[in-house]
Amino acid sequence: MSILSCRVLCLLAIVLCCVDVTHAAASQRSVGQVDGKTEFVEKTKKLKEECEKATKDAKEAAYAAQEFFDTTKVKLKIIAANPNEVEETKSKGHELSEKAMKAAKKAGEVAEQTTKRIPETKELVRIYLTGEQAEAANEAIKEAEKAALDAEQHAEKAVKLAYLVLELLQQLDAAVVAAKEKEEEKQVEPQTQPQEQTNETSRLPNNATITNGTKRNDGSSSPALLRVPLVLLLLLSVLGCMAVC
Repeated sequence: MSILSCRVLCLLAIVLCCVDVTHAAASQRSVGQVDGKTEFVEKTKKLKEECEKATKDAKEAAYAAQEFFDTTKVKLKIIAANPNEVEETKSKGHELSEKAMKAAKKAGEVAEQTTKRIPETKELVRIYLTGEQAEAANEAIKEAEKAALDAEQHAEKAVKLAYLVLELLQQLDAAVVAAKEKEEEKQVEPQTQPQEQTNETSRLPNNATITNGTKRNDGSSSPALLRVPLVLLLLLSVLGCMAVC
């Protein structure tokens, strides 16, 4: 074989090697692009899980607040009459209200993040995925949408119950004030009644005095007036006896 033929074969071998390397690199880049775009699907799945956890926390906080509201409302006046129970109830109510607000805030934030990411994920799936991969990605997106909606709804419910608990605590404060006023009224009543009885008793002698020596409204004379003619008759009898003697 001549030197020229060897050179030609070497050049062909080098060209073929370059072509294989270039094809392999292009294939790797293509796979890398698809894998990079499917990361958005995985992130969406992760956000869905976060939505479900936030929904669970918000649901539990809302349930605890609802239970506190129902049990406290029916015995509000009884609690208001006991200072120790008032403080305990207010402390528990503020704790549950704050917990519900925090859970609602977290659920709302996760729901918002998921909702914002879904349109971008849908577009990437449309461009880069096909077949079973695209179907699986679209199913994951639907589940994430539902999870975000549930999180948002339970966040709103938790906020509502948190405010209901705070309003109930305000009603408890008003009931405490009313209970104190009622207790003060009870303490004042026993002091006023003896004074009224004393005043009535002190007026009785004056009425009796006015009645003595006066003519009654029914036309009859009082005992004092009836005794005056008897005394006069006695004096006349004595004088008559003295005249005879």
